[in-house]
Amino acid sequence: MRVYFMGDIHGNHYALEACLRHLSHLKVDAVYCLGDLVGWLPFGDRTLKRMRSLGFPTVAGNHDLLVAGRFTDYPTQLDRMQATAYNSGLLSTVEGAIDYLSYLPLFLEGEDFIVTHHSPFSLPEAGESPTIEHFDYLDEATLAQCLPAWRNFSRRLIFSGHDHIPAVYELPETPRLPRFEDVRVYRPVNDDALTIHLNPQSRYWIKAGSIGGPYRDDVPMANSVLYDSDRKTVTLFRLSYPRAPLYQELLSHHFIGNLPTIRRYMDLLNR
Repeated sequence: MRVYFMGDIHGNHYALEACLRHLSHLKVDAVYCLGDLVGWLPFGDRTLKRMRSLGFPTVAGNHDLLVAGRFTDYPTQLDRMQATAYNSGLLSTVEGAIDYLSYLPLFLEGEDFIVTHHSPFSLPEAGESPTIEHFDYLDEATLAQCLPAWRNFSRRLIFSGHDHIPAVYELPETPRLPRFEDVRVYRPVNDDALTIHLNPQSRYWIKAGSIGGPYRDDVPMANSVLYDSDRKTVTLFRLSYPRAPLYQELLSHHFIGNLPTIRRYMDLLNR
C-alpha cells in the first residue's frame, strides 16, 4: 500500500498545485492531509476550496481551528493572531468554510499508522475541547517527555506536520526505558528527496514539513511524504513551485505583507 501525506498548506495555492501535480504521477492508494489548510497567507479561500473539492481525509491543524474560532491564540503570537483574523474574515464569506474547519477530526488512524497535526501525545482527553496548548512544538524536552508513551503506542508509525521542518524520527527497540539519546533523526539535505528504509523493530515519527511555509528550515520548497508499506520505506519529497507570482501577490497585499513573519517569508521566497 502506498499512502501520500501532505499538510501545512497555509493558503499557498501555488505550492499546493505543485504537490497535486506530483501526486498525479504517483500510483497511490490513499492521500491524507495533515491540517493547516489555511492560516498565515491571505489566500485561505483558495486552498480550502481546492482541498474540500478533493475530499482527502484531513485532520485539524491549529490554524484551522484558530480561524474557525474554536480557541484563542497565545497573546505573544501577534503576527499569527493578525493572520488568523484576516483569514477568518475572508473565509466567513465562503459558504460552509468555517463549519468545515470546525469539525475536522483531531486524528485519523490507518492499519499501522496514526495521522494528526502535531502529536498523538498532546491530544485532549475524550470530552475535552482542544486549546492552543495542545499544539506546541516538537523540541528536545517535548520529545523526551513522550518517549515512554511512544514506546508503548498502539501504532508503529506517526505522521504529522505542524513544525514546518521535515524529518523522520526513529525510536529503536531497547531493553530499557528509551532516552532522548536513543532517538535517531533523519532530515533531507537542501532540495534532495530522502528515503528511509524502515526497521521492523523500530518505531517512527514522520514530520512531513510544510507545503506552503513559512519554511523554518530556510528551504522554500513544498514538502510531502510517501509511505510504501510493501517496500517498507518512507520518502520525504522536496517540490519546487513558482515562487515569483506568490512573492508579488504578497508584496502588493495591503495587510499581510506588513507582518514581520511574512516579511521574512517573502525575503526567503525572493532569495
